[in-house]
Amino acid sequence: MQFVAKSEKGLVRNLNEDRFIAAENLLAVADGMGGHLAGEVAAQIAIDTLKGTVIVDPVLDCLRNVFQAANRTIFERGKNNKEQEGMGTTLTAVYLQDLKAYLAHVGDSRAYLICGDSIRQLTEDHSYVNQLVALGTLSKEEAKKHPQRNILLRVLGIDEEIEVDVNEISLNLGDRILLASDGLFTDVSQEKIAEILTKGLSIENTATELIDAALAAGGKDNVTVVIGEV
Repeated sequence: MQFVAKSEKGLVRNLNEDRFIAAENLLAVADGMGGHLAGEVAAQIAIDTLKGTVIVDPVLDCLRNVFQAANRTIFERGKNNKEQEGMGTTLTAVYLQDLKAYLAHVGDSRAYLICGDSIRQLTEDHSYVNQLVALGTLSKEEAKKHPQRNILLRVLGIDEEIEVDVNEISLNLGDRILLASDGLFTDVSQEKIAEILTKGLSIENTATELIDAALAAGGKDNVTVVIGEV
């Protein structure tokens, strides 16, 4: 797999609390949140835990265990350190093996599969507004402007145990996987993202255009994109 990653703090935030992994068989994005520097710490713990684990079969069970381990570490750190109390992070990870993508996900960072001109979102946002959309009480357009759109229902580090979404996807040669923090899709429309992803650009230029689009839309949040191509 070829891969590329780009991350920017944006035009408003003073600190980039996003962290990522971009390797031949492992892609991941973590978007930290919390008080003074705490989001950065939570995201780094999640990424370091993932990096420090040898992924073995059964892969999905292994990924669940890694997420649980990261969750407990962040939870204990926050419980025992007043300045980091309440810190948390999203974590979306894809492990690649034998033309299979094994996905694990908590939070509202996202994973997409791009097959030619076809784009499929592989993750569900664990957010309050997304739950309302799923229940039919809020439209997707209303969700974009909802005052509580930033409230997450599931992140690593808030509770002792965490439910992890997992999935297995078959891949073909030429398929691409995009992981992104919410700094991308909060500011950039789905139509614009799809336009960039289906231009036929190299993964390097695709990542650059996605970041540039987020900055051009105001860059209100940290933005990270990780792209892998089979």
